[in-house]
Amino acid sequence: MSTPVINKVSEIQDYVILGIASVKDPATNAVTTVVDFVTERVENVPSVPFAEHLPTPKEVINNGAKFATNVVSTSKDVALSVAKAAAPVTDQLLDRKSAKKTAKKVAKNVESISAVA
Repeated sequence: MSTPVINKVSEIQDYVILGIASVKDPATNAVTTVVDFVTERVENVPSVPFAEHLPTPKEVINNGAKFATNVVSTSKDVALSVAKAAAPVTDQLLDRKSAKKTAKKVAKNVESISAVA
């Protein structure tokens, strides 16, 4: 169910995502410029000690993204479980019909229609 609050929050979230995405090209161009500058002036960039034991930047980023995805997924699962447990009270506070009450009401209506027929 969409509400004015959810709509506004979603709009702001979209702006945040657009803001983050807008950094991609300038950041990439800046790094490319620095790398070009260095590689034009330094023939061989020396490797760091124990380089074979260090992850690449891409590996670090992918590992962090995987972790963040798992954190978000697990947090969502926990939050939805808590929200479900709180639904009997929150549904009343927010003037919503809970699924259990709606199902019972439908069952009663079906019984009363069956009795009439």
